[in-house]
Amino acid sequence: MEFIEISELEGIYKDMQTQFPPEELKSYEHLKKITGRNYKIYQTIEGVPVGYVILFETENFIFIDYIAVYKEFHSKGFGGKILENLKQTFHKRGCFLEVEKPDKNKPDTLRRIKFYEKHGAELVNQNYIYPNREGGLPMYLYYIPYKEKPPSISEQKEFLTSLFKTVHFDIENNLQILDKIFC
Repeated sequence: MEFIEISELEGIYKDMQTQFPPEELKSYEHLKKITGRNYKIYQTIEGVPVGYVILFETENFIFIDYIAVYKEFHSKGFGGKILENLKQTFHKRGCFLEVEKPDKNKPDTLRRIKFYEKHGAELVNQNYIYPNREGGLPMYLYYIPYKEKPPSISEQKEFLTSLFKTVHFDIENNLQILDKIFC
């Protein structure tokens, strides 16, 4: 896994536009603004770049904001390798990630959930809401334990508060959305 400079974001963002729903995609300008000390971009190299992960990091946890394998490398085991590399690279308690709620009309939603669960992810919050300009997108919050079981509700709220204030600061009602998650 290789750290990517902000100058290389443009190529990754073009791929993100093909792989993520518009309602989940932050603007290119916003990503440039928040990339820094706690919000980072990594690329996975297997001779050539095969995928990327964009994440938020605190002392105890990481949060996968975006993870993808380039289309020409799909179904070759690279997604699992990226998740394993994260565990080996970041010596944290664990990793949070958000996943679309299952929709039988969108088979990729079921495939993604199955993929994450296969790699140890546990559902920790069915009421999770991804903050966006449309008021929020209901999703699932998952946790992959690296060293410990899922954090307590108060630890989850503390982590998500830090995430929302750092990554979603541009969403006016971000803290009201956070309150809805934990009510």
